[in-house]
Amino acid sequence: MYIVLDSNIWLSELGLTTSKGAATRFYIKKKQAKLALPEVIKEEVERNLYNNLTSYSNKIKENHRQLLSVFGQLKDVVLPSENEIAAKADSLFEEVKIDLHHIPFTLESAKSSLKKINDKEPPSDKNQQFKDGVIWADCMVLLAEKDVFLVTEDKAFFQEKKYGNGLAKNLEEEAKIFNNNFKIYSSLTNLLEEIKINITINKDELVSEYTKTIQEPVNSMLERTGFSISSGGTADISSFITEDPNKLYIEFNINFDCIDERNEGRTDGKLLAKGDGYYDPDKEKFLELKNRGEELCFNKANEERKNIRNIYGEFGGVIGHRSVEHTIRYPIK
Repeated sequence: MYIVLDSNIWLSELGLTTSKGAATRFYIKKKQAKLALPEVIKEEVERNLYNNLTSYSNKIKENHRQLLSVFGQLKDVVLPSENEIAAKADSLFEEVKIDLHHIPFTLESAKSSLKKINDKEPPSDKNQQFKDGVIWADCMVLLAEKDVFLVTEDKAFFQEKKYGNGLAKNLEEEAKIFNNNFKIYSSLTNLLEEIKINITINKDELVSEYTKTIQEPVNSMLERTGFSISSGGTADISSFITEDPNKLYIEFNINFDCIDERNEGRTDGKLLAKGDGYYDPDKEKFLELKNRGEELCFNKANEERKNIRNIYGEFGGVIGHRSVEHTIRYPIK
């Protein structure tokens, strides 16, 4: 399967660095599909991204000057230089973190697009859209090999310029001559509904791995309170797609039944262990599991339910300007 994203999708999703963009990269990798990149799209995206990033930077500078004139004194704003912006635009597709199938601009695609312009046929029937015709020709080259999914907000590809009408009829007829399937989507949201797959995480394996992480603090809590664990843990996991298509972020709670070793009339003992970390779905391996605290709860006659907690946190001291990192947490439902 080939997936082609039009320029408007690459730009609106900031080179697939948004939450939906990250989800797209993740599922493309899991489906073993290929993200195809026609040269005409690559050139347009790099040029427009440079212009957009420059505009963002200039607006921040102007707003900072306005604030400075009012407050008289402010911390200086550190923004990327013009050279750094240019380098980022040029390296956009190198940082996608999944393999790209590059499609060079060819004379054949140019001729095909020119014919559609002369014949006034979609996607080049209204505005002399040469680029759209080339993209379509490139898609037909790919369709000869595998199924092709095109995601574009450009209404020129749709019948009567309406998303709900599906692919323009003349384009639909062209695609029919191939044995493979062609589908068109107007948004990444619609594409994700098509390509998403179920991700299964072995809960028993998580309990086994995480128990090693919390063994010392849990044993200390149980010894201090006079309880012991009487059952294997049951895990509840929430998983999230991250900026790295090779791993998921996970948050989880693990519940253990506990019994009162001191025979003090304490009943319905429960130990809740909270943690987070990462999961590599390809290797089916848990990574960087961290303890986020334990809570022991139990009932005692004529008293409210008791709660005893071990809580852990992280502290990062910062001197001067704090660096902020881009992270993505796209929930898998």
